Amino acid sequence: MAGELTSFLEEREDRYRRLEYLLYMAEKDGLRKFNKDDLVEFGHLYRIAAADLARARFVLRSPILAEYLNELVGRAHHMIHRKSSNIVKSFAWFVAYDFPMTFRKEINPILLAISLLVGAALVGGISYQFDHKWGQLMLADPNLRQYEADLQSGPAHLASGDISQDAMAAASGFIITNNIQACIGASAGGILFGLGTFFALSSNGFLLGVIGSMFLSKSFAHQLYFWAGILPHGVLELPAICIAGGAGFLFARGLLIPGKISRGEALRLEGVNAVKLIGGVILLLIIAGLIEGFITPIPSAYMPHWLKLLFAACLFTGLVLYLWRSGSREEDKEPVERAQRSTTHLRLE
Repeated sequence: MAGELTSFLEEREDRYRRLEYLLYMAEKDGLRKFNKDDLVEFGHLYRIAAADLARARFVLRSPILAEYLNELVGRAHHMIHRKSSNIVKSFAWFVAYDFPMTFRKEINPILLAISLLVGAALVGGISYQFDHKWGQLMLADPNLRQYEADLQSGPAHLASGDISQDAMAAASGFIITNNIQACIGASAGGILFGLGTFFALSSNGFLLGVIGSMFLSKSFAHQLYFWAGILPHGVLELPAICIAGGAGFLFARGLLIPGKISRGEALRLEGVNAVKLIGGVILLLIIAGLIEGFITPIPSAYMPHWLKLLFAACLFTGLVLYLWRSGSREEDKEPVERAQRSTTHLRLE
């Protein structure tokens, strides 16, 4: 019996030491910082230790080994099945690491969404310049016609920059409502094999192009007022629409390119990152709403137009740096090729 126990320990010692090390790292930093291979190895070693515990108790009959394995298995079980009670810490992790890392991993569908939105906006803006009525007929929105009429029939002093606050508020409120609807449609439309996402991005890009062209066809004062009234919150809303569109294309990718698994399973896998992107979109829209409610309406006498444009430029720069750099140290801990793989690559391997 002693010889069998010695042979057993020599065969298993390296695995137990490795499990101890992984437990130390998990208890220190949490399982979230494990990469895919470490998580798989951790689960594998946990199952081996659990099986060895039964053998140590009933076959080898070694109280010391059984006590050691019981403690090891108990710690591992706690790490795997425990529920996080620190909501604030989980939210901070999502904002600082999870969302920007997911954004970079799934950059291709997001770039596709950006291309569709910008292309449709160019078509809408150009069409309005050539034929105002045609641009509106494509949308058939009474609110759009109303504040275009306000611009056309405004008093002569509008050209000096004293543009109606009511007209600008109507335009701004219409855009924020439309952008929220666009985010919902762009993300949920992916379930229709991407057709809903394509339509949402195209139609809303066209709308934004028509609205921008309305102001750009007026005086410089109108243009300055438009950009100062839209960009402080628009630099967050427009990226949010594109990210939501990227999430929609992720759903579509799971349905159209299931790989070696069923479409339902592929949709579930792609949905993990899509939901993370949607969570980031909600965060961006909340911040944009606060800016529109408390900063955008500030009269030019207290916050000049150039200052609002400077604020928008700084905010957009900060957003780009956040999305491109935040969480990059976590990615550096993994091999570069693994950090850059999307869920599609993992499914097709």
